[in-house]
Amino acid sequence: MEDIADKKELRKKILKIRNAMPIEERTAQSTIITGRLVELDDIRKAATIMVFLNFGSEVRTDGLISWGWERGKRIVAPLCFPETREMAPCVIHDFSDLETGHYGIREPKAAGALVVPHEEIDVVLIPAVAFDRQGRRVGYGGGYYDRFLPLVPRAARIGMIFSCQLVPEVKADLHDIPAQRIVTEKEIIISTPAVS
Repeated sequence: MEDIADKKELRKKILKIRNAMPIEERTAQSTIITGRLVELDDIRKAATIMVFLNFGSEVRTDGLISWGWERGKRIVAPLCFPETREMAPCVIHDFSDLETGHYGIREPKAAGALVVPHEEIDVVLIPAVAFDRQGRRVGYGGGYYDRFLPLVPRAARIGMIFSCQLVPEVKADLHDIPAQRIVTEKEIIISTPAVS
């Protein structure tokens, strides 16, 4: 019970900091993060990249999505199913393929959505409230990525956050799957998962 309370407090604290960032700063830092990200071999060599669609004060991902389209990469985005807290990776060809979905987050239009087989995904970009340097994550509490990541074991797992979202330690649950890299506006962190 204590860990749940800890995560709730951490979530509240980090979101307050992130939400206080001026929009110009978030935009500029998102551009830097995208620039760092596209230098990674995992991204350059990927044929299919799953990208979260930013919401609120998150790192903006539209620039990365456009970069991928320009290079002929297949971009997929999550379509969420709140009743089961699962998501399906659906192809998007254009921003017009999106609509406002659950929780007010953009997602692929459900009508005519093309779901990509899990084994074809090369990279999953993971949103978070916070990460530590071991790649452990505090999400938003829905568990969508906790359920999804075990289904794509071959995919590179990369977190995208502002440096203010980096914390000393996140207490991991048994089912948590860490990110292998975390990209901020200041650095690229190669996570070294703690040995249990």
